[in-house]
Amino acid sequence: MITRLSDKEKYVFRALLGILFLLSAAAKLVSIDQFEIYIFSFGWLRLGLAYMFARLVIAAEFFLGLSLIINIYPRITWKLTGLMLLGFTGFLAWLAISGNTDNCHCFGEFVDLDPVQSLLKNIVFLVIWLFGAEIDGFAQAAPQWLKPVLGGSLAAVCLATVLIVSPPDNWNYKAYSRGASYVDDALHDYLEDGVLPESVGQGDKVVCFISLSCEYCHLASQKIATLRKQGQFSDAPIIALISRGETEVDPTYYFEETGLDASEYKYIPASSFLQITSGALPLILVLHNGVVQEKYGYRDLH
Repeated sequence: MITRLSDKEKYVFRALLGILFLLSAAAKLVSIDQFEIYIFSFGWLRLGLAYMFARLVIAAEFFLGLSLIINIYPRITWKLTGLMLLGFTGFLAWLAISGNTDNCHCFGEFVDLDPVQSLLKNIVFLVIWLFGAEIDGFAQAAPQWLKPVLGGSLAAVCLATVLIVSPPDNWNYKAYSRGASYVDDALHDYLEDGVLPESVGQGDKVVCFISLSCEYCHLASQKIATLRKQGQFSDAPIIALISRGETEVDPTYYFEETGLDASEYKYIPASSFLQITSGALPLILVLHNGVVQEKYGYRDLH
């Protein structure tokens, strides 16, 4: 049946798959923070490599999507697309078998698909891919040397665009860091007033100022959990200090979701919380006897 399709009919399937790749890449790029932490959470790559790998995946999807649509080099594009789909499918199958039920981020945060649902989606993609096989390109008369140049240029443009739109955080940690002097003063004052737990000023501690409803606090907590597993962050006990709202809920669910191994937590008044953090969340402090040794937000946390 597939061989009976005309080139025009086959191209429709290729273009459809190309559009789906472009949508997938764009959705990942818009929610890049969640996607890179999802990759990092597996613990296979160090943080900086996870940042870059996330962007390479997005650039590859942009490249394949555009290549399928412009159809200048149909055979190699078809093979590369098949390899990527098979790779994604194998990864999703492994997640499904291992019982993982998290959003696989195939379409970023816009479509929440667990591995089983995404596996079914990939099977549909593979069927579409098969219907787009064996098609002539749109530039058969072009010089042979020109096609590799066009392909390389397109790949470079896709990667450069992703890196310009969303450069990895580790390329410019200093731009996100802030001085710690005002924090030292605020910690000292609130320790004396009893607003903060006494343990904050005793020995080595990691103190996390978080809000349970803050998306970047959630991502930062996941990042800390994975960093500590890889031995890339302080192994000191963690104290979670949470902004007090109208009601105080048990944050156990938060610690379970993020993997943050807090040994202690306390709700503190919103006014005190805001004075210490200057309204910027999350705030992560590495302390020695209550004195700030390192200070991080979400972006420069490493």
